[in-house]
Amino acid sequence: MSFLFQTARGILCELGSASRVGRLLVEDMNIASGSSVLVVTDKGIQDLGLDQGSRESIEDAGLKVNVFSSVAADPPESCVQEAVRIAKETNASAIIGFGGGSSMDVAKLVAFLAHASCKQKLSEIYGLDICRGERLPLIQVLFGHFTIIGI
Repeated sequence: MSFLFQTARGILCELGSASRVGRLLVEDMNIASGSSVLVVTDKGIQDLGLDQGSRESIEDAGLKVNVFSSVAADPPESCVQEAVRIAKETNASAIIGFGGGSSMDVAKLVAFLAHASCKQKLSEIYGLDICRGERLPLIQVLFGHFTIIGI
């Protein structure tokens, strides 16, 4: 089987980079002031306040922050669907995945499924190269490695 691997358009690795998320959204991704952003994370990250710097950075950039913190390990479809519902209800202009692999996986799916032009359902996009269309701007913050991955 052949395939093409494409990575993020940019990877930023630096101590404290999570506190730059707001600036990255506005300056690099052209998210308009006053827009809504959905942070996708888990309860442990939120309870410990580990995403606080990123959330403050987003607010300081003039953006509205909404948080979905119900991600669990090996998240079920209902988790993704609830996050998509919140992204649509809040008219999210961008998605931030914050935490570990499950939060990032959910954030990637939400960025695709919550886009206004998305016609596919979650059940239709299992596998490689199946998603068709655009997605919302997405930043992934891998906690503990001080890495921001803009995908």
